[in-house]
Amino acid sequence: MRTTTSFAVIPLLALIVGCTTTAPRTVGIKPADARSELVDGNHRFVAGGMHAHSWQQERIVQTGEFGQTPSVGVLTCADSRTPPELIFDQGVGDLFVVRIAGNFEDVGATATFEYGYSALGMHTIVVLGHTKCGAVGATIGGYDLPGNLPVITNAIRPAFTGLAKPTNGADGKPDLTPASEANVRWQAKQILLRSEMLRKAKDEGKLTLLCAMYDVDTGVVRFLD
Repeated sequence: MRTTTSFAVIPLLALIVGCTTTAPRTVGIKPADARSELVDGNHRFVAGGMHAHSWQQERIVQTGEFGQTPSVGVLTCADSRTPPELIFDQGVGDLFVVRIAGNFEDVGATATFEYGYSALGMHTIVVLGHTKCGAVGATIGGYDLPGNLPVITNAIRPAFTGLAKPTNGADGKPDLTPASEANVRWQAKQILLRSEMLRKAKDEGKLTLLCAMYDVDTGVVRFLD
């Protein structure tokens, strides 16, 4: 359920983004409703009943004039099959998204979420992995990668400590889903380990951290409990 929200913006960050108003600025998702809203949005996406487009013009005008107050941050893969705004049927101003191959945490991603929480009113973070992830496969395979690509595999590899070797799925290819799930959980932990601000917010019940997996074959998101 969406409600109009208003947040006191940290003065320095407000200057950075040129936001000088504290008037109600956008429509948000209540903290208690975040998971169910994302689940419902994914159901609409899978069923072909998406409705976010029906109110985009109003949202563009509203966020353009008053600024953004996204409710949910998402750390997900750069894979072209995983656009979170579509997957969760959300619109302009709803999600604060970081996308990088392998959906791994780094200082830039966590700083982005610190900004979202402290300045914009973001109250939920979702770390979203997906099936058939190439970055996960490359890390499991131990390939000798060119250029800067080892940055990705080096950030993912610790997630697989103690994990069993992937077994083959029905298609005869290694099933990377357990490894991708392990990576999601690991990266979520890294966000909290790096950020005292977000760790404190979670401990105080002001921030929720969720882990989820997206199936590229079905379009279904499964939350990991």
